[in-house]
Amino acid sequence: MELQEAISNRRSIKKFKHDMVIDDKALYDAVEKATDAPNHGMREPWRVVHVAKDKLGDFSQDITRFAFPDNPEKREDHYNAVTNLGGLLLLILKDDPRQRQSRENYFAFGAFAQNLMLLLYEAGIGTCWKSPHYIFEPKVRKALDIKNDEILAGFLYLTDLEVEPTKAQRKNKNLITEFE
Repeated sequence: MELQEAISNRRSIKKFKHDMVIDDKALYDAVEKATDAPNHGMREPWRVVHVAKDKLGDFSQDITRFAFPDNPEKREDHYNAVTNLGGLLLLILKDDPRQRQSRENYFAFGAFAQNLMLLLYEAGIGTCWKSPHYIFEPKVRKALDIKNDEILAGFLYLTDLEVEPTKAQRKNKNLITEFE
């Protein structure tokens, strides 16, 4: 697959099948290759936690008891949605109290995440990045072992590419303006 084709065609996949299986070797290879993203100072201010398909139910139960403590219906909906995935990744970013370093961490992490999604697409693994409100809840962070100097950027849902989404029309047509 050509790079431009991957950039143009990769989209978030939001339809999941319960019987799907993700190739862990392809997943791990993509994570490793994504670290080649160029960035300032060759920083790698991230860590990735893989939740395999057989652990998704436990994962959902661990976090939804804190995310939706008084709403068993939402806990069940979450469980049913998450267990249909082929797996997921926790995307965790190292925070830095220094403004410049923190900003560079974000940029490096963004390049890594984009590379990762493109490489997974190339490997036939669909993705959908989710950052629900409860990732900021202290009890959820603790349950997921997110350190005080880390940001849980979200969950990268892993699925197959059986249903290709249609290409969205871009809204910004004027990407470049001339300096005057």
